[in-house]
Amino acid sequence: MVYGNKHKAVLQAIIHEGALHEDNGKDLIIRLFDHNNTAKVLSEINAQLRPLYMTIKCMTCEVTGQLYWVFASTVQDKSASFHPEFSQAELALLRSVYSEIVTSSNGYVSSTFCLNLCSSLNLRLSKAEADEFLHEMVTRKWLYSKDGKYYMGVRSIAELLQYFKDTYENNLQICTLCKQELFYSEKCSTCDAATHVYCLENYARNHGGPTECPNCHHPIPGNDSSNDAKDVECAPQVETDVEMTQSSQSKRSKRRHKN
Repeated sequence: MVYGNKHKAVLQAIIHEGALHEDNGKDLIIRLFDHNNTAKVLSEINAQLRPLYMTIKCMTCEVTGQLYWVFASTVQDKSASFHPEFSQAELALLRSVYSEIVTSSNGYVSSTFCLNLCSSLNLRLSKAEADEFLHEMVTRKWLYSKDGKYYMGVRSIAELLQYFKDTYENNLQICTLCKQELFYSEKCSTCDAATHVYCLENYARNHGGPTECPNCHHPIPGNDSSNDAKDVECAPQVETDVEMTQSSQSKRSKRRHKN
């Protein structure tokens, strides 16, 4: 099929969401193309994006195991730079949150600790402003929040992995199964091997037995991570009209004026 307005509508929806839940993406493609061959449609879009050094990546949330389509650059960001709508103080806070997540032993940081980071910044940022900013980072999928904790979001993993590799080379671990870098994982108490929670669940399901470490086969106690997906509501059905995009741009303009 020739690349056309239907492809552009899908791309517009992904760009608007930043990270579009796969279920919503599939629904949109079915509505527009009358088929569910999402791989074909995404491949056709990526062929157009390739000369622009952009792509749509399929990313899995480390906490919920849910899939998202992320609009990202193929030239990895090494400095964790963001749109100028955010203040330097907000970006400094976000980098500090990243640092705490990556260097932690469990792959997350408490929301209270994040707000207390404001006092360590060289730039002025109130806790109320920080709380609003971090909430927006969760909404935009740069961070993930659950039970008062912040985890690495799918957009951060998709777009800033090179930054994390360059900045925290000695802190990053590799999943025992998929061999990809991870931030939040299930760790074996015997051999200390780290595995994505969703990779471990798929491994146990395929082997038809109790959950065990893929490296040393030591039993791993059950956890409530499989219930995380039930706690997350899918994003509302995606609209694709121009008015929605203009409304979003208006909100960002007001935010810049406020800052």
